[in-house]
Amino acid sequence: MSAVPQDRLARLEARLTEVEDRQLVYEVLARYCRALDRCDLELMKTVYWEDGWDNHGVFQGNAQEYAAFIIPEIQQWFSMTMHAICNVHIELDGHKAYAESYLISYCQVKADRSRIEGVFGPGYLQRVASDGVVAPQDFLYGGRYVDRLEKRNGIWRIALRTVVMDWNRNEPSRDIWNEGMFAALKLHGTRDRSDPVYQR
Repeated sequence: MSAVPQDRLARLEARLTEVEDRQLVYEVLARYCRALDRCDLELMKTVYWEDGWDNHGVFQGNAQEYAAFIIPEIQQWFSMTMHAICNVHIELDGHKAYAESYLISYCQVKADRSRIEGVFGPGYLQRVASDGVVAPQDFLYGGRYVDRLEKRNGIWRIALRTVVMDWNRNEPSRDIWNEGMFAALKLHGTRDRSDPVYQR
């Protein structure tokens, strides 16, 4: 069997490094969603570099400080959240990567007048609570995470994140937990390390 030419081996090694880097970048992006929805602050801190920056609308500043800010915020304002990324486009440039990740987010705002007004504004509150009754509110949010990631000492993390909003939809919650097929789905997600994903 003839030896593989060195130039071919070099090309294969470069290609394998590219495939690995793409996978590692994607894992960082997905890890952010788990950390946010499970309210896992320690996991969230592994997503960003210590000198990272986050432009998140509700927060603009150091990314580690954002992590410490956002976890208690979503625990206070929302009964549940789910963040999903799709159409992830990654451009590699040496030890930097530029990623655009489409985002679909569902959040349920707690049945509290001040929280509903804080999230949706006074006009929305007046429309949904004109009779004085306040119910949980759902919102769907479509947007994108636009990120610059950096590879330092073999580790990929986010150095700069900007959140772009493309659309949103808001309405009183109509969730069902104890009827129909939903009554059989007894295993529910939790916003801590008791969630099934942490069980091994």
